[in-house]
Amino acid sequence: MILDCSSYESAKDSLLQIFNISENNLVDLLKNINPFNHISLSPETVLYEYVCDTVGEPDGNIEVLWFHGTRTEDETLFRKHGILTKTDARVFIEPRLIELAAGLESSGSNPFSMSLSGKDGPHDEGPFAFLIRDVAIQPPSYCHNYLDAPELVEDLAGIMLGRNYIQLVERFKQIARPCVVAFLAPAKGYEIPCVLMYVKLVIDGSTELDAGSSANTFYDAEGEVVLPERIVSVEVINDA
Repeated sequence: MILDCSSYESAKDSLLQIFNISENNLVDLLKNINPFNHISLSPETVLYEYVCDTVGEPDGNIEVLWFHGTRTEDETLFRKHGILTKTDARVFIEPRLIELAAGLESSGSNPFSMSLSGKDGPHDEGPFAFLIRDVAIQPPSYCHNYLDAPELVEDLAGIMLGRNYIQLVERFKQIARPCVVAFLAPAKGYEIPCVLMYVKLVIDGSTELDAGSSANTFYDAEGEVVLPERIVSVEVINDA
């Protein structure tokens, strides 16, 4: 079974299959509980335990569809190389940024120096992804907007140009297209509670985007490439 939050309807339909219940039963369950008053458990955990106690544990093995937002010159490369870690992606991105930086002058200190110091170390980073597609495309203010500019691009631009980094970022944005790469990964257990919260918030009156922003969670490959065979789609976002 696949937990698919491409849309609110796909998220709801996924829950119906995973718990093997009707839509009316799911809506009634989620309407009839207030998960926000529990002292020691998160609202998502309260929801999940309530649903499991009422209708039973999820059926079968579950895979989750995740949404990786980025910006790229050639979206077809994901089918060839997969979604790369920070170190692997740098091999492709840094030479291109050096080309794009021709004629630009460095000025002042790197505004990302503090953030970069926290990323230093022997471990690699990413790739990362959003659980809910709408949030990958329109991230809330507390999230980086990866469709606007990958964080690695900004970091490298800051190293090259200091406070003039934005000039290089803008050059990159002019030649790169925003896209969302959807891929499958085995569920780890924290995803279904978030989707239950997402669906409940919409049922209770929130917009799909607000509900997604509140209930979204993230995927961290922890330094492992997302292999090409796990990629389901590569979607260019023309209006991002």
